[in-house]
Amino acid sequence: MTGELAEREMAEIAGKLVRDSLRIGRKPDGDFEAVRIMYNSTDSTCAEFALKVEEECWKAGAHTLMLPYSSARQKTRFTVTPRESLAQMNPMAEALAKTIDVSIFIGEEDDPGWSRNLADRVKLQAPHKQKLREILDERKVRWAYVGWPIPGAARGYECPLEKFRQIFFNSIRQSFTDEVRKLCEYYRQALEGADQVTVRAEDGTDLTFSIKGRPILVDDAYISEEDVKRGDVGLNIPTGEVFVAPLEDSANGTIRFEKVAIPGFGRILGLKLTFRDGRVVEYEASEGREVFTRFLEANTGDKDRIAELGIGCNPGAQYTGGSIIVDEKIYGTLHIAIGSNTGAYHGRNKASSHLDMVKNMKEGVLLADGKLVMQQGKPLKL
Repeated sequence: MTGELAEREMAEIAGKLVRDSLRIGRKPDGDFEAVRIMYNSTDSTCAEFALKVEEECWKAGAHTLMLPYSSARQKTRFTVTPRESLAQMNPMAEALAKTIDVSIFIGEEDDPGWSRNLADRVKLQAPHKQKLREILDERKVRWAYVGWPIPGAARGYECPLEKFRQIFFNSIRQSFTDEVRKLCEYYRQALEGADQVTVRAEDGTDLTFSIKGRPILVDDAYISEEDVKRGDVGLNIPTGEVFVAPLEDSANGTIRFEKVAIPGFGRILGLKLTFRDGRVVEYEASEGREVFTRFLEANTGDKDRIAELGIGCNPGAQYTGGSIIVDEKIYGTLHIAIGSNTGAYHGRNKASSHLDMVKNMKEGVLLADGKLVMQQGKPLKL
């Protein structure tokens, strides 16, 4: 498949996102919805797609607010703003959180390590970031994170731009297929009603946790009325993931990740986490341990507690080197997250961060109540 989206494809995907995925239009009281669209302004194709999304919102009668974003501007803001100002809640951000009905982000960090040496300043904003997340969750504001292959991100993840764009667009195209739905349904059924989940691999990984009583959720590109009633109000594009929030104090053991990229902080190689009663109590890495330290220091709340098990179900996704919106969807992988898992996840962790870490399972197994669910990255059966 081609590494670019034609204008016609852009328009079709924008239409599906607005009409079918998010179902933007009127509210129950008859008023039209308010939609915030934030996009990375460093790439012209990202801006072009954002405009098409806005046009689709207009066709549905929605009121829109377009906000450009870039890592460079974020870095400048945290560098030049007085600490006293950073420590205050931005009243406009709070007003928007209390007003909008739908939030859409389109893009990627154009500099994945922009917050290097700014952790102490970023942390000043962390309590407010957590509060804004809680307001949006309480109001059940629907949201979509639409990944886009930003050139700066490709450089940051050391992935050739042509390959980066091809991976992104192929995984976006695959998002709405029956193949993805079939894989998602297999893993949903395999985990439904289970208690103990175990992840084992030949690298020494041996992690166990409970998902007892937690709903098995499917990121399948559509938010239905039933999803909204349950509080399942978010989706990613590319899509293709089954996920669940483990009981927050249940994780014990160790897990290794070959590569972990933390947006705004940098990349870690050979990360090993040790969990005890749900919390990360030890961590080591072959390279970049200080990146994980800076990340923890910059965030608040349950930032180091298990938050999610996710299983990738998108055959069109390939490893990008750090773009989590794609990497966590790769067929044959799973991911563990720490941090916030309220709202759509149905968990109890309150934190200013949610960090996903992807593990290739080609030399591992996933078990639910002792029964094989995944072996060498593949479903046991379909």
